[in-house]
Amino acid sequence: MDARNAVSPFLHKILRHIKGVGKKMFGEQPVADRFREVQGSHDSGFREFVSNTLEFDIVSLLRPSSFLYILAGVGVILIQTNNNLAINNLALQNERLREQIQMTSSVITSQELKMDELHSIRNIAQDASVLGLVSSSISPVELEP
Repeated sequence: MDARNAVSPFLHKILRHIKGVGKKMFGEQPVADRFREVQGSHDSGFREFVSNTLEFDIVSLLRPSSFLYILAGVGVILIQTNNNLAINNLALQNERLREQIQMTSSVITSQELKMDELHSIRNIAQDASVLGLVSSSISPVELEP
């Protein structure tokens, strides 16, 4: 309540500085009259804005320079659209190449594992021949538990 009392004189002072507002706000004028007055002033400003906006010279739009500006704008839009489509196409190609690289990498990894396996078998055979062991020509027999 104390803050409201402190703000009220400040607002009165500001409203008096605004042209005509202080007299209208604190006079004996009914609220409906003040509303019509404010609404009328906004309507006239709006009407003036609309009339200024609608009053343009059609001849100035039909000049060759305006067509050149429009043509340049359309050209810029077409170039931008083409660039966007090219970027999307490159992104799609990039994704395809990434998948191919992953598949190639997977194949290379599996081939390296197979090579390591064969290399380890060869190392075992060489170590066995150093020890005097000879590999058997008879195929191995699997025992079931």
